[in-house]
Amino acid sequence: MSMELTLPNELGYELIARDAVAAFARRLGMPHDRIDDLKTVLCEACINAIEHGNSLKPDLRVEISCRVDDDRLVIDVCDQGVRPFAPSSEPLSMVEKLAGLGSLRGMGLMLISQLCDESGFVSCDDAGNCFRFAFQRHRAVSLSC
Repeated sequence: MSMELTLPNELGYELIARDAVAAFARRLGMPHDRIDDLKTVLCEACINAIEHGNSLKPDLRVEISCRVDDDRLVIDVCDQGVRPFAPSSEPLSMVEKLAGLGSLRGMGLMLISQLCDESGFVSCDDAGNCFRFAFQRHRAVSLSC
């Protein structure tokens, strides 16, 4: 099972993608709290693609691909790469940023890493940046004695 979306490179369209992907996740039976996390992560990834990867250029697009891989929902958010992603060598922690030791910008990737089960940039077939994240479709059941 899969779904693909193409968005205009304009802030606000991430909300349409959020609702479509949330509906897809509900059909897969994901728990509501995980769908809320998924919506936050997707919006952050789309905004990064629009602002940073595509540099807000209105003639570009953001591609979103959702697929079920074993018991995971895997989502790729790909831009057309006006600006390639270049990680800083030693990013500040969220605590350091909140303490005023650096810009509050750049907290999106930290937030994403805390909300989903897997995340990171992957290589693309075309020019551009591709950010992949995944959520387990079902929570593991913990047994207590």
